[in-house]
Parts: sequence; C-alpha cells; structure tokens
Amino acid sequence: MSRQSWSEFQPVRSLRTASTVLCVFLLMVGLMTVLSPRPVLAQAEAIDLTLTVVYGPNYSRLEAGKDNILFLEIRNTGNKPITDIRLSSVKPEGWAIDFKPAKIDSLVPGSLQTIEVNVKPPKKAAGRRYHLTIVAETNEFRREQYTWGRVEGPKGRWLWIGGIVLLVVVAGFAIVFVRIGRR
Repeated sequence: MSRQSWSEFQPVRSLRTASTVLCVFLLMVGLMTVLSPRPVLAQAEAIDLTLTVVYGPNYSRLEAGKDNILFLEIRNTGNKPITDIRLSSVKPEGWAIDFKPAKIDSLVPGSLQTIEVNVKPPKKAAGRRYHLTIVAETNEFRREQYTWGRVEGPKGRWLWIGGIVLLVVVAGFAIVFVRIGRR
C-alpha cells in the first residue's frame, strides 16, 4: 500500500465517507435507545414540607412590647396530601408568638399556604439578637425553621441620658476654662 501525499488527497471522498460513518453510528444509537427495554421506576409516595420565612424590609427588626408581623410560607413538596398541620414555636421566655391560622387541615402536593406570624417580645426585652424556632408538626413528621430577630431597644430614654451626660461634660469644660482664664 502506497502512501498518499497531500497533493493526491481527495477531500470530497474523505468527507463523504466520514459523513456516512457518522450517519450509520447515529442510526444505530437511535435504534438501541428506542428498542432497548427500560426499567419503569415507580415513585414511592413521599411526604415532605418546606417552611420559609418571607423576608420583608423590616423582617429582622422587632419592637419590644409591640406586635411584629412576619409571614411564613408552607409548601407541600411531596407527592401526597398532608393533613392536620399544627404550628407552634420555641421562643425566649416571656415572648408571645401567634399564628393565623394555627392549624392547616389539608395541603395538597405542590400547593403553598401563607401564614401570618405575630411576634411580640416583652416590653423589657434587651436590645439584642434573639433566636426563634417555628415548628410545623403532623402525625407523620415534624419540620423546624430557625430564624432570628433583633429587638430594638428604647431609643428615647438613651437619647435623654446621652444629652444630659453631654451637657454635664460641656458645663465642666466651661467651668474649668473660666477658672483657668482668670489666672
């Protein structure tokens, strides 16, 4: 067999052969895909629920002693209806957390329900970050959603205290400068 030099190369004939081989290959792969037996997978019934706290502009800021409204989305991500969903919370001592509604009778697969959550910290809650846990419970399972809120301390009282301290400091400097200025 003699070697073919580049000058004798016939690109049309090589291209035709390559395209024929490619067509035969694709035809064989297609036939194997269509004719091969495939296992049919039966999907087991799944019960699953997701809880999501909807973030708003003032979501994490809570005012002490006042009602603070948050929203919770409950979504059935399984393929079976969920019944008798009860909502509760794990909260710091003295806090009140109410749900409207507090119980969901039924949630079909793929559906979503929004719940209004009223969070009321006590009046004397320190201005810091608090962790809250929202719980959705059925007879089959329990889901928890952890979240947090920052209680804003009373600003009016500290504004007055700061103003008085500033006034005392300025008055002290004025008295010192007046006495030193006479000498």
